[in-house]
Amino acid sequence: MPDFTSSVAALRRWSNFDAESPLPGDFSAWKQKNPQAWMKLASNDPELESLLSGRANAGLVADAIQGKLSPIAKTPEERATDQKKAEVKQLIENNPYKSGNFTEKLKLEALDPAAAKELRRQSSYQSPAERQEAAEQAQAQHESALNQMVAAGQARQLQQQMAQSQFTNGLS
Repeated sequence: MPDFTSSVAALRRWSNFDAESPLPGDFSAWKQKNPQAWMKLASNDPELESLLSGRANAGLVADAIQGKLSPIAKTPEERATDQKKAEVKQLIENNPYKSGNFTEKLKLEALDPAAAKELRRQSSYQSPAERQEAAEQAQAQHESALNQMVAAGQARQLQQQMAQSQFTNGLS
């Protein structure tokens, strides 16, 4: 496991967490001696906690080693937003409208309705509400066309009656 005692970002994050004590050299021993502080660290800065515990993914470790790790921990809101974005991205990649996964459809609709609508459009899939709206539009267009044909027929019939009336008036 890499030693993060020389990582500026890890040191800054630890300082933001506990400005009074140094970054522990043996994090497992510190964790056992300070379970409440460890829980607080895991809650406030899960990235730092995972780095120090040796459970961080390779990308996070690489960022810490290369100095690309932010010296400020993400807020819970930022972590929630990042998690939501990642979940939406995964749902889009899975395309529940093609796979037919109803649970994933519902999740995507709830998390990002605009992305769900675009994915439905790309997949030529219509939600029940969209099908109902399309059916109502088709019915309205049908009724409008029917009304136009009836009106045109009535106009022709009126013209024929007028022409016949003029013809009969002209004969008498």
